[in-house]
Amino acid sequence: MKGYILERYDNMKNSYTCRRLMEEAGKRGVDLRTMGVHDSYLQIRGDSRILMHKGYEAEQVDFAFLRYKWGHLKDETAALVGRCYNAPEAFALYVNKYEQLKRLRSPHFAVPSSLLVTAQFSYETAESVLGNPFVAKGLESSMGREIFLITGRQGWDQLRDEFGPEKEWLLQQFIEDSFGRDMRIFSLRGEAVAAMERRSGGDFRANVALGAETKAIAITEEIRQICRDLYRQTGLDFTGVDLLYGREMPWLCEINVMPGIEGMEKATDVNIAGLMMDTVLGDVK
Repeated sequence: MKGYILERYDNMKNSYTCRRLMEEAGKRGVDLRTMGVHDSYLQIRGDSRILMHKGYEAEQVDFAFLRYKWGHLKDETAALVGRCYNAPEAFALYVNKYEQLKRLRSPHFAVPSSLLVTAQFSYETAESVLGNPFVAKGLESSMGREIFLITGRQGWDQLRDEFGPEKEWLLQQFIEDSFGRDMRIFSLRGEAVAAMERRSGGDFRANVALGAETKAIAITEEIRQICRDLYRQTGLDFTGVDLLYGREMPWLCEINVMPGIEGMEKATDVNIAGLMMDTVLGDVK
């Protein structure tokens, strides 16, 4: 078997997730390589389209892990493979936080009050609807980037000045009970296989990429049911489910269609990369 990890560059030696997936693939006799979107180009002649990778025609492979969000080159590479994890259509849809907010529901979590706006939107109106402070999220950001706590007009104006007035933002009520901490669950086709708490040292965000500490937490029946509900709605093979702490039930923060596994493996001792490779092998068999 041969597969790609579809990433930004071929050389992703500092990526824990890429390294672990290739380690587990090697143990199973699978040839898994990184395929960098920025190391490829599409050659178009008449009606033919040939994906070139470092001067050679790209090889067709059995499967690919999608770990890059942007552009047509990503889509052309995905078209070369027998099966993608996650499926390109679901990946493209649920990478967007607004599409998640619009579509994802469960009786086991609450959804924060939200506004979809551009940066020209009135700060006073946002404050009157959501309260002060409120959270501003870029629609396709990850690892805590483009997520801001807006505590006054100055913060909103700075956002508009930095990113431009045309950019769309998802504004949401601030869940004070979950300040600086959240839950991340790794869902494998609706089965919660590992869960951890992420806790920051003062930032309202609790992303591992921003330095949050992690610890394993118990997988409750509520967590299991949330993962089942989300899988029925999305069909995503591998999902990071982020929940905020609430007094009566958790709040849905977001889901991640290309979740990193470093924090989860280190916090829980669960071999996430191995489970992912076993899923691929099971599909082939």
